[in-house]
Order: sequence, then structure tokens, then C-alpha cells
Amino acid sequence: MRNTKEEILSLLKRNGGHSVNELAASLNLASITIRQHLTKLDRDGLLVTESRVQDNGGPHSSGRPHYVFRLTAKAHAQEFPYRSDRLVELLVREIGHLVGSDLEGLSSKDKTFLVLDRLAQRLAEEYASLLQGWPLQERIVFVTEVMRADGGFAEWKQTEQGYEISDFNCLFHRLLAGDACEWHGSFLSHMLGSDVLVKPCSDDKGQCCRYSIEPAASAGGEPAVAGARQAVT
Repeated sequence: MRNTKEEILSLLKRNGGHSVNELAASLNLASITIRQHLTKLDRDGLLVTESRVQDNGGPHSSGRPHYVFRLTAKAHAQEFPYRSDRLVELLVREIGHLVGSDLEGLSSKDKTFLVLDRLAQRLAEEYASLLQGWPLQERIVFVTEVMRADGGFAEWKQTEQGYEISDFNCLFHRLLAGDACEWHGSFLSHMLGSDVLVKPCSDDKGQCCRYSIEPAASAGGEPAVAGARQAVT
């Protein structure tokens, strides 16, 4: 079970920033308790404070300042570290399987995605026997835990259309800048056997990737051929 410090850090990581009152309401704690924890987190160099003007709705009022707390770079690195060691090992191994004809005529970007897609497929194949026959929701839970184990801060939820997975600490988002979500999109489509729609997160949520998964089955009830695709924005 998470302690209050971990809950505060998780909320700030997930949502990009919160005021004292927002944190208190989300955690069902008194504002003074939240302030005590924020003071310690600030002292440890884990928070940055932004002052914003709060509009009270009056036609001529300039509003009152209030404060929003966000995580510092130190907090992201210290409290939500990446497990790049395992992924680097797997990527190097996958590159070793390539032959010249695999790369012929490909752009630098295409080469990158070829390697990542093959890695995603190979990882999914490792779990295939374990996940065989599992309902989609159980696969969703499992794959979310896999993403967290690799250093992500992934969460899932059920939606009207199916499911949604968000990763608020995506290593590939930082490394590949803009095209990052295609890696996990490919991985998820292989793991889940369902179409995966890569959806952008709002700009204030940092290294966040979001995926929409809709159930897709063939006539025999087995997972249909699936793939990742980019949402139109």
C-alpha cells in the first residue's frame, strides 16, 4: 500500500500539477497534512511551485494568486527511474538478428521502427503461451504490469469502447521524441490481439503515451490480426 508521499508523487506524475486543495480532495486528507508533506518534498528538491492567478468570476477582478506544485527533473529521475538496462540488452540482441537485405532501401526512421517492431513481436511471443486463453481484461492487467516493470508508470481503465492504457513515464517517448508511442502501440497489439489506437496526451503531462484498445475477435473467438495505428488529431 502506498504512503502519502508516494500518493502525492503519483498524482503529480499522472496529472502534471496540482494545488494543495486538489491534492487534499483527491487523497481525502486535510490541507494542513498535504502542506506538511509538500514542505518536505520541496526541501528534498522534488517540487517546483508555480504561481497562477485564480479568477473569481468578477468582471473587473484581477483574481488571487494560487500555487500549483509540479515534479522537478530530480523527482522524475529519482522516484520514477527507467529500466533501460534490460531494454538495451534486448535491442542489441535484436539488431544482431538483422541482415543487410532487411535494411535495404529503408530510411533511418524506418530502420528504427523495424527494430522496435521486431522487438515488440519477440517479447509478445515470449508471453504468448502464458496468455493463451486469457480474457482481454486479464491481458490488459498483465501487460500494464509488464510496462511498469520496465520502468513505466502505466495504468489502465475500462471505457465505453473497450480499454485505455496510459504510461506517464514512457522511456521511448523521451528517446524517440514524437514517434515514441508507436513502440508500445506495436507491443500492445501483439500482446493483446486487438487493434490499438495511439492517442496523444495533453501537453502538460510530460512523457505520457496513451492507447485505446477495442475488443477484436475473429469468428472463432480467437484474437484477430491486430495492429497499432495513430489517432488523427
